[in-house]
Amino acid sequence: MKKKILIVALCVPMVAAKCPTLKPNQIINLSTIKVKTITDKELINALINVESANNDNAYRSCEGAAGALQIRRTMVRDVNRILRRQRSNQQYTYEDRWNRQKSIEMFNIYCNHYNLVTPEEKARCWNGGPRGLQKLSTKKYWEKVKKQLAVQN
Repeated sequence: MKKKILIVALCVPMVAAKCPTLKPNQIINLSTIKVKTITDKELINALINVESANNDNAYRSCEGAAGALQIRRTMVRDVNRILRRQRSNQQYTYEDRWNRQKSIEMFNIYCNHYNLVTPEEKARCWNGGPRGLQKLSTKKYWEKVKKQLAVQN
């Protein structure tokens, strides 16, 4: 229990330092964001900001998540499995997680394979896996992404 408290105490200030801050008296009304009008590029930019604060060299050692979209090794294996099923010769390496363009390609392959259409579906399943829509934690993640979208617009 003490370890968890210590980890939270150390991580919260680091995350807060990387997150964009609002101006005093600035209120974001999340209900006014038109989710259906969000482009894929806007969504990916928001995800990159939430995941890594726009840092291609970001690494979270406790999860083994790397790069702008914080891709784990298991995601690379899943994308490669998807590509093999599609009879594609293309495959990704763990090092490709550090390359923004290749990370975005993996994101798109993943979303297309699981038929994720809306920005919410894409964000929540990116965060929580193929069953991400069923997880409460991904709702909180989606709220973070929506806040980032509001800051971008």
